[in-house]
Formats: sequence, C-alpha cells, structure tokens
Amino acid sequence: MANSRSSPARRGGPVQLDLEFPDDTGRRTGPFVLTRPLLKHRLRNSVMKKLTYVRRYFPELGNRTVRVGLTRVASGMAVPGGDELWLNPGKLSFHTITHELIHLLQARGRIPSGERSCDLFSLARHWTLNDTPPYYVSIPANCIDPNGKISPENARLIHAVASRALEMREKGTRNYIAYFEKTMKELVGEIPSSSPIRVLRPV
Repeated sequence: MANSRSSPARRGGPVQLDLEFPDDTGRRTGPFVLTRPLLKHRLRNSVMKKLTYVRRYFPELGNRTVRVGLTRVASGMAVPGGDELWLNPGKLSFHTITHELIHLLQARGRIPSGERSCDLFSLARHWTLNDTPPYYVSIPANCIDPNGKISPENARLIHAVASRALEMREKGTRNYIAYFEKTMKELVGEIPSSSPIRVLRPV
C-alpha cells in the first residue's frame, strides 16, 4: 500500500506527492506531481493507485519527477522525452499509462520513435500491464472480452510474443512489429482487429 504525503502548494500550482510503496525489490519510486484539476477529480485515488503500480516497472525513470495532468480529449497524452503526461481518469488503464511512460523514454534512443513501436514496447513491459487492447498494433479480436478487457491468460501470451519480437529486433530484424501481429494471428487463429471498442487514443 502506498504511503503519500502532500506538501503545501503555491496558489495555482501543482501539489507535490511523494509516493513510496514496497515492491519485489524494495525500490522507491520517484515523486509524481498532480495538477490541481486532476487532484480534485473524483477518481484521483484510482489514478494514483494505477500510476504507482505501473511505475514500479519503469526503473529507468529512477527518481525522475513526472507531472500528471488531466485531459478529456484522449485516453492519454505525453511528449516523448519530456516529463509531463495527461490522463483521462474515466478511460484509464494500465496499458494507457504504460504507453505514455514509454513515450517519455523514447527520446533516450533505446526505444524507436512512433506510436506502433510505443505500443509494442508497452506490451513487452510486463504481462499485468496488458489489461486493455493496444491502440496502434493489432491483436486478434477474440483476445478481447465484451467489456474491452484482456484476460490474464491472453495478457501473458501477448507479453510473450511482444518480448520475442523485441528480441528479434535486437538481433537485427526490422519487421518486428509485423512479426508480432502475424504470430498473434497464427497462435490465436483469428484475423487481427485493432480494437474498435476504444474511441479515444493516446497521442
């Protein structure tokens, strides 16, 4: 369970939240900064729980401070290489947060630019983060339940295939994203669908 404490904020500015929670390695997460509109949102606690859970799988961020704002025009937004992201509390999933945090890492050069690459690297981060369909790469439609969710079994499969695709990329394969989509189709036995369930996409 996360322990948080807020420090006084200057009028009109964000409120600093120092978050700390135990995980598999006992590592501390760095702080988040929530803007006032998000801090006042009725789903603020749910957003914070999801943020802290996803962040444990991003050791590259270290103690880097990430400023989190509120958006209603997309499920999430981020500037690659920056320190800010915007989330839609009503459309929030682990995958959305993972996708946006991958965007923050893209400018470091270890992750190629582009939304499709961002999606695939997100799917390979950890299987528990694959709770909803990706936005820009295709997976078979029957991996997705009627509520737009992905079962743990399918989440593990997606993670395994995405991880294999990234291993192939490291060995020089250029069409690693196509490999992921083709392999998922072969394993699940259905024509891939890019999941029309979600209208709002991250940018």
